Amino acid sequence: MTKLEYLLMYQKADLKKQQLENNLRTTESRQKLNRITKLLREQQTAIQKLTEEAEGQQNALAKLLSQQDGLTHELELNRSEMETLEADEEVTAEELTEFRQDVERLNREIGRLEKDVKGLLEQLERISNDFQKARALGGKAKKEYDRLKAVCEVEKNESAASISAATKEMDTVERQVDPTFLVKYKKARVHHSMPVVPVVNEKCSGCNMSIPMAVIKKLTSQETVLECENCGRILYYQK
Repeated sequence: MTKLEYLLMYQKADLKKQQLENNLRTTESRQKLNRITKLLREQQTAIQKLTEEAEGQQNALAKLLSQQDGLTHELELNRSEMETLEADEEVTAEELTEFRQDVERLNREIGRLEKDVKGLLEQLERISNDFQKARALGGKAKKEYDRLKAVCEVEKNESAASISAATKEMDTVERQVDPTFLVKYKKARVHHSMPVVPVVNEKCSGCNMSIPMAVIKKLTSQETVLECENCGRILYYQK
């Protein structure tokens, strides 16, 4: 056999192995497992985000409650002092008015804080509900993930013998491929599943780029291979 024939035989064995591996990756169970895996990641991200949001809201709530307690205490002191002043006949109307204004101000601030606290509590309730939903959905998805993973493992084991045989076939042929050709093949294989293609109608059959006549002449005059300048595939002349 010629060097080119060995190279093509190697590619044939490689394509066979590729097909077996691709079949394994594209089974219905594997596709479902990929979707479930994506869903689980999304739920984990959502749960983490909700947890961080809840922590932030709880810290904000604690701060508001602390401010509310301080204002309530101050309000109680002002009311007590105002009652004392109201009983004092020597206190002026201006002094009482000033105390009343302070009490009104404190009431307004406490009312605003109560409104903010209520808003935070509502947000925390929403976060809690969303968290529970995400946990429930994630738990259901995890059960389906475990089931599909077991199915995919069975499929993998069933395909292992065929893939192993294809790998051994590649190894056997590889030892007969010209080392220079093999280096070119593996370089092109990084970007193309079929690295070796024929020149058809003076064009690369991989990318359909026209091949200069000088290159075609080299391919037809001797047993050689050249790379396509456009796509990098290995070219050969097919009579």
